[in-house]
Amino acid sequence: MTDYLARLFYLGDRYYGSQIQPGLKTVQGELIKAVSKWSGETHSSHTIQLSGRTDRGVHSLGQLVMITTDKRFSIDGINKHLPEDIVLWARVQAPEGFRPRSGALMRHYRYFLDESWNNINQNYIREAISLVVGSNDFNFLSKPDERRNTVTTVLNVAFSEVPNLKFLDIYGTSFLWKFVRKVVTLLTAIGLGKIKPETILEILNGSKKTVRGGIEPAPPENLVLMETIVPFRFITSKYALRRIQNYLNTRREFLRRSSITLFGLTDHFSSSMMSYQHSTNSHNP
Repeated sequence: MTDYLARLFYLGDRYYGSQIQPGLKTVQGELIKAVSKWSGETHSSHTIQLSGRTDRGVHSLGQLVMITTDKRFSIDGINKHLPEDIVLWARVQAPEGFRPRSGALMRHYRYFLDESWNNINQNYIREAISLVVGSNDFNFLSKPDERRNTVTTVLNVAFSEVPNLKFLDIYGTSFLWKFVRKVVTLLTAIGLGKIKPETILEILNGSKKTVRGGIEPAPPENLVLMETIVPFRFITSKYALRRIQNYLNTRREFLRRSSITLFGLTDHFSSSMMSYQHSTNSHNP
């Protein structure tokens, strides 16, 4: 059988994370079903391997998946059996012995920031970022996992701003569970002046009392795995790229219409509640 690597797009809001879980709808589970239908072979997590896991609600533009099959590889053929929010879009034959988890050079995540960052102090952010970058034990900036070493390397963190959009790019050799989202929470608090930048050093030195109640991870729906970086040249599918673009445009328009409806219902509900409360109070002696 031959190993192939493919780039993988998905929106994660309809899935319980990327990694297969019994009885739950996951990205890897959908891939296993699709490749099995396309190839006529029996597939599992041993023949469909992801380069890393993303949490429930997190998205991907450049996740890496290794598919092992005897059939001549076709990402467009597999895409016909995938849901519209999961798309393979580039491929290359993997070298012998390559493993998608350990073979990646680095990973790039992007977190799209909310309106609270309109009032951010960028000097505080720059100072805080300089303390995060490097090799550290990030135990208190990740969800505990006894099976995994919490020492890892953050290669770079960059804050960028374009018209109507702000985001953080985070590059690292590997990422711990919920690490990026906890870093976003911490940087937001620092940038708003709620805590000092040097708080990061206290956390890295193992102080549990630094942030009372712990660090809550930022919402998952703003996070995208942009790329798992490997030293191979991929062949892209123009049809698959168009499929992604069309789906994003359709989904965006759906969300725009849904937002209008939700705002309208919220205003109506608030007005109705005020009228109900007024009516109830007026009848009470």
